[in-house]
Amino acid sequence: MKKVVLLLFCSLSLSAFAQKGTSQFALFGGYEYFPEMWDGTGYDLGIEYKYYVHNRIFVLAGFHAGVNDGSKLDEYERDGISYSFNLMNSVRDYMIGLGLGGDVLHINRHKIYLQGTVGLGVSKESKDGITVAPISDFDIKKTMKEENTRFAISASAGYDYLILKWLAIGVNYTGWQIGYEYKNSVNAKLSFVF
Repeated sequence: MKKVVLLLFCSLSLSAFAQKGTSQFALFGGYEYFPEMWDGTGYDLGIEYKYYVHNRIFVLAGFHAGVNDGSKLDEYERDGISYSFNLMNSVRDYMIGLGLGGDVLHINRHKIYLQGTVGLGVSKESKDGITVAPISDFDIKKTMKEENTRFAISASAGYDYLILKWLAIGVNYTGWQIGYEYKNSVNAKLSFVF
């Protein structure tokens, strides 16, 4: 029982890392997965600003950019004709959002947090497909393009470690729902605390 009380006391103890009125500006980047593309491998970059309105609760604003450029070789035979196409895909997702978050656990220089944002997302996508040419019986490659501006949400779980009074490093896992597509990313983060 003493260990539980001690752990609870330590988790409630606060340092300059997360006191009311503290701000945190962060740059992040990492791997993002795009499940609807030929090659789902991509990357993301972003910035976020947090302001602690309470010792453990913060409001935040953030910007995210997700990028995917992939390809797939498609080879097949139809009606005695062999076809070989290098199919390309490209996605550019952007999100700007506002949200809330909180420190789930905070012990000295270590912090585990959860946060979520709601905002506006823009998605620009191009993806190759194969179609039968209207004039001949041969298959051709056709690029379909789509651009949408719509709702966007994100949810993150992360860990930060304060290495100096004004500098923290961390990692996070974030799920992005930009329009109707769900994507996820794993990021490294560099934060400035002031």
